[in-house]
Amino acid sequence: MKSIKAKYGGFILSVFLITLLAAGSLYAENSVITGQNKEELDVKAVQEAVDKGGSVLLKGTFNFGPKGRVNIKKDIEIIGESDSNGKPLTRILGGFWTFHSPLPSVDLPLPGPGPKVTIKNIHFDGATWTPMHFPYISGAEISGNRITNVQPFGIPVKWSGEGYLLVNAGVIIGTRIAHREKILPGAVTGNLVVNNNAINLRCKDPQITMGQGVLFNWSWGATIEIKDNIIRNASRNSIEILDNYLDDNGTGSVFVAENNIVTPTVGIPFPTPETPNGLVVGWFSDPKRNSKITVIKNFVQINGKTSAGIASLGDDVAILGNRVDVKGGPESSGISQLGSDAFIARNKIEGSGAFALGAIQWKELKANRNTFAWNDIKEFMATKADFLCYGNDNTLIGTGNKVENEGSRNTILTNID
Repeated sequence: MKSIKAKYGGFILSVFLITLLAAGSLYAENSVITGQNKEELDVKAVQEAVDKGGSVLLKGTFNFGPKGRVNIKKDIEIIGESDSNGKPLTRILGGFWTFHSPLPSVDLPLPGPGPKVTIKNIHFDGATWTPMHFPYISGAEISGNRITNVQPFGIPVKWSGEGYLLVNAGVIIGTRIAHREKILPGAVTGNLVVNNNAINLRCKDPQITMGQGVLFNWSWGATIEIKDNIIRNASRNSIEILDNYLDDNGTGSVFVAENNIVTPTVGIPFPTPETPNGLVVGWFSDPKRNSKITVIKNFVQINGKTSAGIASLGDDVAILGNRVDVKGGPESSGISQLGSDAFIARNKIEGSGAFALGAIQWKELKANRNTFAWNDIKEFMATKADFLCYGNDNTLIGTGNKVENEGSRNTILTNID
């Protein structure tokens, strides 16, 4: 009898756990908060619920006003309601860094790992700068959210224009904004997932606004996944993944897949004249600490006259099976590889612009030993070259008759299917 009870008890527990997994959460709903659409009530109610940790279900409309913010210091799952098609029904109006995980200190060592944060199924409407800024986390899942009407904020940094630099973003993960002096090992780490969000950064003055749809900058040993997002009207880079460090054990990776990106026609020409861009990945700091980057099956449509579809500043990058539609004009471009030892294959570049594929040297980036294989550029009309090569020891295999080879020891094998 005892064995039968144990058997069926274990079965019932298994069914219960499977049911929770199917619902997408192992948390119980510790708190259920209904929005009052009143700033003085909503921010306080959500902050109190988040301070308890666990899981918070948000219902209705919340008003955070121009400066409202919820600081996250414990593991938390914040979930809104959604309809049968996955469209968020829960709405948060306003806020300044609406959800934020503040650094406890800029001194090392840090007191321990940051919180694990889940934000799902919320429509963020009218936040200032960004609705989500996480410089201290040990895991994140940001999924199923809608982000609109993000208000630019002026920051006092030196730039090529006058006055403050205006910035707005969909999601910011990393310590680059919170602590600009140096990387903080362990501050941003773990599995960091940004999937299936809709981000629209349309703004009044894109020519003077640094707009970044999804920004990862200065993580440590993190496994980063950015997938299935729809990003529109980012006035600088729709997805920007720079300086994400391997940890001391060599752990760290970046996977960018199946995102749908359409840039505006006008963007900010800072810090370089190329703008507005689709995907920018790679490294400005020590390349030996560069996390492995894979960019696969994304759709990127660029509309700015100096836009770049995909720009890789990294070494050992894989860029595979992407489609880049170049609509900006004679100075725009398809895929640029500035780092070395990359594999760029089976991408489709269409439209017209300066070049479809490029191995471009820039500052300390040498664009050497890259392989460009079987990319489809049949529907691309180049004003300069199908393949523009200033690096050395690169290999081009596939179609492309218009080649500008300014480097040394490059192997050009065209019209090979």
